[in-house]
Amino acid sequence: MARRRRERLSAERWSEAAAPVWTELVAWREAHPRATFSEIEAELDRQMSQMRARMLGDLALASARADLQAARVEERPRCERCGAVLQAHGQEERGVVTQGGVEVRLARSYATCPRRGDRSFPPGR
Repeated sequence: MARRRRERLSAERWSEAAAPVWTELVAWREAHPRATFSEIEAELDRQMSQMRARMLGDLALASARADLQAARVEERPRCERCGAVLQAHGQEERGVVTQGGVEVRLARSYATCPRRGDRSFPPGR
């Protein structure tokens, strides 16, 4: 698991992901030689929001807390209602929309309260 986290946070991985964004921005600029500063900024923001979403997903999933099954019992979150230690309930995918309006798909642990039976995507996970 630690190896996967390091891979997600690798500067080389993000540099490789950034190269096509830069290439696309250069091509866009060449195709729009009369673009205003505001138009250039809008295109840059559009392109960067996509990359930002990928980076955000990598950062979120790089947490050791993203895999509840791998956590020791004392590290697991507790039910907000009754305080019981949540039980790992496998991995599921969830979509989260960034501030830039891009959806990031996260495959993270879900948990069940052993007392109440409530199923949750634990906060902070």
